[in-house]
Amino acid sequence: MLDVAIVGGGLCGLALAHSLQARGSDWRLFEARERFGGRVLTQRGADGTPVDLGATWYWPATQPAMARLVADLGLVSLEQADDGRVLHLGDPNRAPRVVAMSAQFAPADDATAPATPGAVHGGARRVAGGMGAVVEALRRPLPDTRLRLGHALHAVVDHGDFVELHLRFGEADYAVHARHVVLALPPRVVESQVQFVPVLAPDLVDAMRATPTWMATAAKAAFVYREAFWQADGLPGNAWIDHAQAMLCEVFDACGPEGAALAGFCALDSARRAHFALGRELLLDSQMTMLFGALAADDAMLRARFWQDWATEPQTCSPIDAAEEAQAGRHPDYGDPRLAQPLWDGRLYLAGSETARQGGGYLEGALSAAGRVRARLKAADAAMPGRRRAANDEADRAPA
Repeated sequence: MLDVAIVGGGLCGLALAHSLQARGSDWRLFEARERFGGRVLTQRGADGTPVDLGATWYWPATQPAMARLVADLGLVSLEQADDGRVLHLGDPNRAPRVVAMSAQFAPADDATAPATPGAVHGGARRVAGGMGAVVEALRRPLPDTRLRLGHALHAVVDHGDFVELHLRFGEADYAVHARHVVLALPPRVVESQVQFVPVLAPDLVDAMRATPTWMATAAKAAFVYREAFWQADGLPGNAWIDHAQAMLCEVFDACGPEGAALAGFCALDSARRAHFALGRELLLDSQMTMLFGALAADDAMLRARFWQDWATEPQTCSPIDAAEEAQAGRHPDYGDPRLAQPLWDGRLYLAGSETARQGGGYLEGALSAAGRVRARLKAADAAMPGRRRAANDEADRAPA
């Protein structure tokens, strides 16, 4: 019998596993993907330059837990390049203009308006090695015997004094028993993919369905270069594109100590992305050339291209998220208290980033949710001091 079964190997699940390991708990973590990180995804060019195709930034002024974690893990924090200027491309038939970002978070109409450093990204910071360095630093000390990749949850059954998880690994279905289960997943993904016995209360299901998954329908592109040629030309690496034919709506400087890169967010909805899939590389190169000149697509300068469409991943994008894609541009109000309550007398917890009031949807929200559940589990341990933490033979026999 496990003490704790964690489902979801993103930042929340790994942070919780990290603390459980330090406390000597008997736990396992099950992740449906073949990698850890969830919506953290760092890829590297052949020269080792990292680019983040998922979560990229944190803001120390409003996200102290993330700032503290980066420091505690001994990672290097990078200031996002942001001199307050953007390359504004508002007409595909005209050259872009270098203008200041206004206080209304839009390119200034007046090309002579003064720029305010930090106006584009609001004091955002990145991590040397990409956000994947955070994931790896949390994962590294965890025993491989407690981690399961490629194991997808499809049902959760409450037996009164323990919970039974039904998981699938390849073609094999198997069950795991645990005193506590933590679903470190987006609520909508849980609601759409997992059967609960007994069924969850209708108001809780309503809350899960009403909670958008942050980044669910987003897509990002990234480009690794031999050098940061735009800097030599005096151009900002940040760009703002708002004409109707745009492939990317925003580009940012993704340089770090490992190398030079630019990255950006796709302007097309998922249906149009699929329609333009065959010509995507050409369209991206064309837009980057319009912004930064011929070197942006020159084979001698461009070392690697990357593309990530989160709408194609069922572990991120639920059917409701896909249906509501048109509403996905604004950051939702997270923190519905119904999602933060212990369920089944403390045997079941929802813990995705979207369940957090502080930093919901962001990396900060993942840490906040992990902290909330960690405190609940610690209180449960204190109430049962004599509970034996023996190795779980049943879980160890599960497919690995």
